[in-house]
Amino acid sequence: MRRAAAAAAGALAVTMALTSCAATRENDTDTLVVSTFAFATEDFMRVIGEPFEEATGIKVVLDTGTNATRLTKLRINKDRPDTDLVLISDFYAQIGKDMGLFEKVGPAEVPAVEDIAPWAVDPDGYGPAYTFQLLGLMYRTDMVERPPESWDALYGSAVPGGYALPDIAVSAGPMLVEATAETYGSGPADTDAGFERLAAAGPGAMQFYTQTTELTSLLERGEVAMAPGLDNFAMDAVESGRPIGFAVPDEGRVMTANTAQIVSGAPNRAGAAKFIDFMLDPQVQSEVAEVIYDKPVHPDAEVTELMTEVAGDSAVDPTGNGYHQGDLERLADERTAWLDRFVEEVAS
Repeated sequence: MRRAAAAAAGALAVTMALTSCAATRENDTDTLVVSTFAFATEDFMRVIGEPFEEATGIKVVLDTGTNATRLTKLRINKDRPDTDLVLISDFYAQIGKDMGLFEKVGPAEVPAVEDIAPWAVDPDGYGPAYTFQLLGLMYRTDMVERPPESWDALYGSAVPGGYALPDIAVSAGPMLVEATAETYGSGPADTDAGFERLAAAGPGAMQFYTQTTELTSLLERGEVAMAPGLDNFAMDAVESGRPIGFAVPDEGRVMTANTAQIVSGAPNRAGAAKFIDFMLDPQVQSEVAEVIYDKPVHPDAEVTELMTEVAGDSAVDPTGNGYHQGDLERLADERTAWLDRFVEEVAS
């Protein structure tokens, strides 16, 4: 992707900066340590971090990694946190809430939460969603005869060109279980129906991908013709004219969101709240959509033409077009059981 080289250099730089400041942080209101994803860090700083620094005088330092590794670090440092704010997917945010790693935050500290889409506001008062992704079918436009309209295209007797499936540890994995359960069972909670259908599809999968960037590589090389994936990872390929498309299924529309969580005992809680409010500003959300391909949750933010080209009206109003988040509490409670079932029934 066009931002891959920048991500590696940016991650190294921010990790070095974090090492120099983390050990001495206590009531550090001049610095804000933000734990975030390991890609597009330079773009993130350019459209969010640096403008926030200019507006507030607070120095932003990034600590990057996967959802799982960053959550583990927070748990280890729970008694003496060196991180203020965590940008993390909704599923892992729920796990962190259950562990007591995050604090609630309301409109008094983050006024913008009163203006964003209602679904993006945490019902328990924790940090809000700031962007979202849609689960659908990524496919090779030159290998698939017509854009798939339903999950039947994946679960049919044969997929010309072959297909890949997400590992259960990838964000798309639990989402696919719920989407499949909703489509072929009594609803998204019908886990048995979801795993039964996935178990039938598992032996035919060319590969189980463990990173979404791995999926895009498989599609770009033509090693598979189709796979469940998240829409934002199709955007770079579509924008550059590569033969990859994204299809929104007619049923089983499940989405995930990135959330902003204040760490319990954060050295700079006030700065973390200001940063969340800044991220939810419609102008900032519009710039993030343009540069990082993340769809905004503020209704006044501009959704790019590329986003609607890839995901249609669902990119603008996901819930109005039938998308919903998974049952996060159930997913968090059953994550170990799902991992075991996936290994034994689907990937074996």
